[in-house]
Amino acid sequence: MAIAINDTIQNIRFWFIDGPVGRFLQWWGEELRNAMPTRLRARMKYARRRLLMQLGDDEIALQIDSDGAIQSLDSFSTEQDLQLQQQRTRELLLQHELAGVNRDLLLSDAEVLRTDVVLPLAAEASLRQALAYEMNRYTPFQAKEVFYTWRVLSRDREAGQLHFELFVTPREPLEARLEQLKRLGLAPGGVDVSINDEPQGINLLPQALRYRVVNQQARLNWIFGTTAVVLLAFVMTQSLWLREYQVQAIGDAIEGVRAEAMAVQQIRKQIEDANEAAGFLQSRKIQNGYKVEILAELSRILPQDTYLDRLSLHEDTTQMQGKSDNAQRLIELINASPYFEDASFRGPTRLDNRSRKEIFDLNADDTPQDAG
Repeated sequence: MAIAINDTIQNIRFWFIDGPVGRFLQWWGEELRNAMPTRLRARMKYARRRLLMQLGDDEIALQIDSDGAIQSLDSFSTEQDLQLQQQRTRELLLQHELAGVNRDLLLSDAEVLRTDVVLPLAAEASLRQALAYEMNRYTPFQAKEVFYTWRVLSRDREAGQLHFELFVTPREPLEARLEQLKRLGLAPGGVDVSINDEPQGINLLPQALRYRVVNQQARLNWIFGTTAVVLLAFVMTQSLWLREYQVQAIGDAIEGVRAEAMAVQQIRKQIEDANEAAGFLQSRKIQNGYKVEILAELSRILPQDTYLDRLSLHEDTTQMQGKSDNAQRLIELINASPYFEDASFRGPTRLDNRSRKEIFDLNADDTPQDAG
């Protein structure tokens, strides 16, 4: 179960590094490093160093890999006393500040079998298990006899194929070297291969056998960095909380002022409604009083032989329907009054057979300005 989980994590890691996201992050990181001051870039480059160890039959050679630049550190015989070797190793690590850097055993090209393999793209999710089942198809070994890893070359999504380079090295000789380095206090965290004097950046060592170098300074830096991030998040959260509190306080104050404004507006509306009602009553009073005057004027000017069947008093006009012995004379009488003008019949007059009077329908414009 643990091996399956480790394989899954490693597959995800390889996919992430080799995929578009990994390439973008690598480009982005490189751009950020180029934008940094020269001194800071040098310190970061110094912190990313790793110790490369090449182990021969009777000699061990130590090198420093500083961001791709290989520098020879020292070499000494492995046939001398073990305690002397351990002492010399400790002194070298302390002298060159390498106690907390990663350590890799570097194999030669002749010690590693390389072959190109093509598998279905769907197999990438469990590639280590797939290779373990079919290792004897691509190499002369069984999976349990070797340490292996791979490097993705391309993904052909149209054809559904995964092209990668398989790296394989025999297990027993490598385990003997790991045990020898462990006795020297140089247990490695990885096993790389040198091709044309250049490390390939792979790791043949299974996850369970990788020695983790604890860099106290880096751990301290991580602690400080994490603390700074936590404090920054706390300050940002507190600032947001204070801002929200202030916004809430301002909102409450606005709501209070708004309530007062609503009350004032309500009072103002009541005053306006009262004024409007008073004005309406006043206008109705004036209008009704004027209509009384019109009614009085009609009672005065209409002759005794005339009576009205219907009287309509509008805002600007007066309409009269009735009967009269001489309807035509009514036009002259009404136009002569200061209360009316432009009197005219709304239709032809006709004779009422019963009363022998003329039926009329008359309309006249009011002139209230002359009523005073």
